[in-house]
Amino acid sequence: MPEKSIIPLHYLKDDTDRTFFLRRMDGDISQEILMMEAHRDNHCNFFFHEKGSSRFMVDFREVSLEGANAFCILPGQVHRPLSFNHASGWFMATDLSDLDENLRSVFENYASNSQPVSVNQEQAGLLVKSLQLLSEISSGDNYLNYQPVARSMVKVCLGIFASVFQEQKQSDPLDNLRPATITRQFKSILSKNFKTLKSPSEYAQLLNITPSYLNEVVKNITGFSVSHWIQREVIMESKRLLYYTDLSVKEIAFSLGYDDHTYFSRLFRKVTQSSPGQFRSEYRK
Repeated sequence: MPEKSIIPLHYLKDDTDRTFFLRRMDGDISQEILMMEAHRDNHCNFFFHEKGSSRFMVDFREVSLEGANAFCILPGQVHRPLSFNHASGWFMATDLSDLDENLRSVFENYASNSQPVSVNQEQAGLLVKSLQLLSEISSGDNYLNYQPVARSMVKVCLGIFASVFQEQKQSDPLDNLRPATITRQFKSILSKNFKTLKSPSEYAQLLNITPSYLNEVVKNITGFSVSHWIQREVIMESKRLLYYTDLSVKEIAFSLGYDDHTYFSRLFRKVTQSSPGQFRSEYRK
């Protein structure tokens, strides 16, 4: 078996020439999906799980969907399907680049936990209607005639998903205040730059605030320091590479921005209580 040096990355353009991909899930398609290997995507995956049960592995956590659920996997998260039992529903893949910051932040905040969210009858009805309409106007020649409408309908569908996720989140009076906004901006910048930016001061500079203020607001909102979140991103990506590729620890350290692989190994052990080699051996059993 050839050595794996990368985690497979799937691009939306490989499945469609549109800005979204929509598919109805049923028994036959479920079996097709089960053939997929662990991978990550350059786009978001949204699931409206209507009935039955399904299981996915997402970044070393098993996620179970039972009955009516909504679920989202963001770019970069390594995932693969595990099982489908009489499951049916809808799957939509799309890029979030056209969404406004507030709507996009709902999905980014949701992804930090990535748990299925129960969908009530009213929400289910709205999702069915919107996804069915999107399916109808984007099928065959209809898409050529209704292309602008289809793009608008994608945003409608995403708006309903966002409402479902947001409703499950406990109301927080800080959500609309500046600290919450700064925290969201920090996490967004972090997800794109954790391989090159390692210090809180670098993120504070990008946000035009002092490192102490950034750390204060992030800790007040999340309960954890800026350094914690930086290490969290680095360690999660290193776990993905240790498990899904055959890269050496030195190669992984270098790919994550560490010239000193022994420092990286010490950091990994400090955070996980095991060495990179021990983690790889344990999880590959």
